[in-house]
Amino acid sequence: MNRLAQCSIVAGAAGLVVVATLLAVDAPLVAIGLPLLLLLVALVRRMDGWRWLLGLATALLVCAASDLPTLVELSFYPRYAAVAGLVVWALFQPLRAPVRLASWTRILVGALWAIAGLATLSALWSVVPLETFQRGVALVLLAALVHVLLRRRWSERAVVLADLRTIYLVLSVSALVSLGYGLTNGVLPAALPGNQRFQGIYNNPNLLGIVCALAIPLGWAMYQQFRRPVLLLGTLPAGVCLLLSQSRTGIVAVLVGAAWVLLRRGFGPVTRTASAVAVTLLLAHLLNLLPIIFSAPWMQRIVLRFTDPGGTDLSNGRTEMWQATIDLWWQERPTLGFGYASRNHLIELAGYDGAFAAGISLVHNSYLQLLLELGLTAVVPLVALLLAVGRGALRVPVRGANSGLVWLVVSGVIVQLTESAIFGTGQPYPYVFWLAVAALLHQPTADQDGERSAAEGEPRDTTRLDQRVPAAPAVLSH
Repeated sequence: MNRLAQCSIVAGAAGLVVVATLLAVDAPLVAIGLPLLLLLVALVRRMDGWRWLLGLATALLVCAASDLPTLVELSFYPRYAAVAGLVVWALFQPLRAPVRLASWTRILVGALWAIAGLATLSALWSVVPLETFQRGVALVLLAALVHVLLRRRWSERAVVLADLRTIYLVLSVSALVSLGYGLTNGVLPAALPGNQRFQGIYNNPNLLGIVCALAIPLGWAMYQQFRRPVLLLGTLPAGVCLLLSQSRTGIVAVLVGAAWVLLRRGFGPVTRTASAVAVTLLLAHLLNLLPIIFSAPWMQRIVLRFTDPGGTDLSNGRTEMWQATIDLWWQERPTLGFGYASRNHLIELAGYDGAFAAGISLVHNSYLQLLLELGLTAVVPLVALLLAVGRGALRVPVRGANSGLVWLVVSGVIVQLTESAIFGTGQPYPYVFWLAVAALLHQPTADQDGERSAAEGEPRDTTRLDQRVPAAPAVLSH
């Protein structure tokens, strides 16, 4: 282990002791969950120092999105420092093999850099320049992380998926700790009867729902890659938290993503899945389980959220916010927008500026929010990003781990239609989503022919040179 890895482990251990000690009084279960997270990560084979730092960075992003003030304060700046450390460390790691990027992977990287650069530059005309600059720099770190991983660290497919496994472990533990935390403070017993939505350690139920909506397909991808059933255990707390959060966005996104993968696999898998669901429902009906399940208060609450959201429209006012966002953007600043990350401050400015009378506090649509903040200048890189994501969802073969990654990417696209999370760099969602997109598009290879085959979605020839049948020797004329 090199000196940098040793220093990182020592610093991480010291930080864990401090955080666990401060949390032990107010949130003992969370304090126990942090060592549990490290214990689970330690059980993963071939855990190098960089992957330890990745787990720490993901945990800090989860803490920054928590409703526990102590966690938020302690992780606010360290989360960005951890991401910056990942970038620097990967940048100076020796190359294992030459990495060539396929065309769509280069488009993804270029579009991320364009969005990040434009977001940082928008501090010049932003209504909140300091906030815009700070959040823009964080977005630059995200783009840099994706770039250095693709160019330097992810030279082998096994390394790519082992890194994603670390992220999956952190998200799974956060869901498990959320359930335990809700049990100790009485929130979970209140959520089971359907009296209130469950948010765990996260700052709102929707955030818990969309994070779990990514953790479930990521867990399936890890199982497909490593073939260890124990990896599927992490999807159980994520699934429970998703249901208890009553997040319609998360539930629909997971179901649509799974249906997409099944349809891409062909008629056979669709038929088998439909048959299995039908048999399960029939058995549940014969055993009289369906009335018990659908009469449960928490299930009735979920059904009501899809049918009768308490006197409002099914979008819970989102359609009005979308229309207000479009009007405000188009009438006031259609070209440059109000500046990256300015959305949170528009409602505050409405108090003394008539131009902001629309009173937008939450956009609940990642694409409209980007137009509001960066204007028409962001259209080209945003379209390029969506085309790259669509390429992965449509053309990459859904075999092995790719089935889970395609599931995750499609679910993420659905989430972004009703949540403003695509570039919310203060929490784990954008890091998980964009790293999964990069992993899906990236097929590391050292030869031009292999790169072309991967880009076209064709299987590569992995036969070793010394195992190939030699051509018949030519007959020489004498």
